Amino acid sequence: MVAYAASVTGDAVEYRPYQEVASEYRDIGADQFAETIWLFSDSGRSRGADAAFRTLAAGGAGFWQALYRCSPGFAALAEAAYRWTARHRGSCLAVCRVLFGGRLVRAEYTITADVLVRGIALCGLAAFVSLWWQIDGLAGPGGVLPAGEYLDAVRDARGLERYWLLPTFFWIDASGPALQVVCAIGTAATLVALSGRWRCVAALVAYACYLSLLGAGQVFLSYQWDILLIECFVVAAILARAPAAGVWLTRLVLFRFMFLSGFVKLASGDPTWADGTALGYHFETQPLPTALAWYAHHSPPVLLEWAATATLFIELVLPFCVILPRNPRLVAAAAFVLLELLIFATGNYNFFNVLTVVLCVALLDDRLLPGWFRGVQLVGGRTAARVAAGCVMVLGIAVTVESVARQPWFGSGLTQIVRPLRLANPYGLFAVMTTRRDELVVEGSLDGDTWTAYGFPFKPGDPSRAPGWATPHQPRLDWQMWFAALTTPERAPWTYDLAFALLEARPAVIGLLTDPFDGARPTYVRILRYPYRFTTPEEKARTGDWWVRGAATPWLPAIRLRRPVVTHEPLTLE
Repeated sequence: MVAYAASVTGDAVEYRPYQEVASEYRDIGADQFAETIWLFSDSGRSRGADAAFRTLAAGGAGFWQALYRCSPGFAALAEAAYRWTARHRGSCLAVCRVLFGGRLVRAEYTITADVLVRGIALCGLAAFVSLWWQIDGLAGPGGVLPAGEYLDAVRDARGLERYWLLPTFFWIDASGPALQVVCAIGTAATLVALSGRWRCVAALVAYACYLSLLGAGQVFLSYQWDILLIECFVVAAILARAPAAGVWLTRLVLFRFMFLSGFVKLASGDPTWADGTALGYHFETQPLPTALAWYAHHSPPVLLEWAATATLFIELVLPFCVILPRNPRLVAAAAFVLLELLIFATGNYNFFNVLTVVLCVALLDDRLLPGWFRGVQLVGGRTAARVAAGCVMVLGIAVTVESVARQPWFGSGLTQIVRPLRLANPYGLFAVMTTRRDELVVEGSLDGDTWTAYGFPFKPGDPSRAPGWATPHQPRLDWQMWFAALTTPERAPWTYDLAFALLEARPAVIGLLTDPFDGARPTYVRILRYPYRFTTPEEKARTGDWWVRGAATPWLPAIRLRRPVVTHEPLTLE
């Protein structure tokens, strides 16, 4: 324990065994020296827990001393705990070594913060670049859901309130070039953060850009990884100024994400999670499986049931290890990373799994990371960063309580007021497992008799095509087609916009697909729904197909562009 205290105080405190100094303090008996620690300073002498906390405060760790002096009852409790610990030094030291490791030294976080900022910036880079080349087809003036039209509707409905409810740069200009410029600025900001310069400013710029895109992207930016990335940009800005506070804030973000993902699975009452069969469906029915998902789907049912139980354990129990000492945190980090790697291997979830693994770095400290990371260079603003971290932590705890307790009064308070800023968000993945897979196939026709399918780059289509790999890119139109297949056109009205965009052969939208008409306008467009399932090993060996496709049913009936026809009565001359 002396080694730990010395690592905190450095040269500010001199540590000596009592046998060397007992002769200098004859009024203190040897039994008193042996019983407890003593601190001698210019301000007097202290012993026990008071001496321990004063010693740490001399090294800049004054939190516990402040509690000791100002919190009613804490001093008595601390002294009682110290006396008990002193009587069981050997056992307590053994427990400490199990929890903290062989070396009891103060954890440092400058290298940890460096790795976290670089990792968040890297994920942000992937997100901005992926969205950059899709944004015109998704939300540009010629896209599926033009951002300008959407913002005009919000302006008419909300007035000045819109600026807070939907914070975005695109209130100024929602043109195609403006969308491209914001993507470019966000990309540049992540590159600056990766370089190690102006990290706080770069992270805040990236935050503002992605928050703006979130406001304009509508359903195409409605995913949990988008709000998690926005939250992480704020975390990165704090890490750049106050590494220790930023690391603890990152741990809270990781806790909320993992724990709430497990909590919603139980709270939903979904029977597949309750009976352990969820993973028997997941690999086949997830939005964009990889080729390895086919093999995972055909794993022994007992193994899949065990994996489902392990998933709930990892998400519900291990998150509490983030507030425990070093070794329990390492166990949790290893389990979280293993889970994310398995998800990464079997599904296309863009930068999501990588970002979660990056957050797990917060469970480490500098001595567990490679020394060639240079560490965050502190340039001031630590107090402001710590205050910001404290505020976001309180908000995150409030969001977690609201998600678990489901108290309406909680939702009407602080969390709802600041919700548009996305500083702390509720999470919860795969709360209800999809037990069958339907795929939407978009077809066009020139004459109403011969129909040809549009190709999507990553979602299942041709049964003989192997599931592809998209990570870290997210094909957002492919993803939205999976959600649309779960419902009806009336509940996914954006599909009508997609159909009309194809009827008009808008270049930006066609660029997201494989166009069978080479830019020509089809006369009709329709959407069919097919049931899909993975082939069995026997079927795959015989046919080579990855999927079995069932009979089609109409999902969106054939539509065409209606052109106005002007009629008039013939003019009669008298």
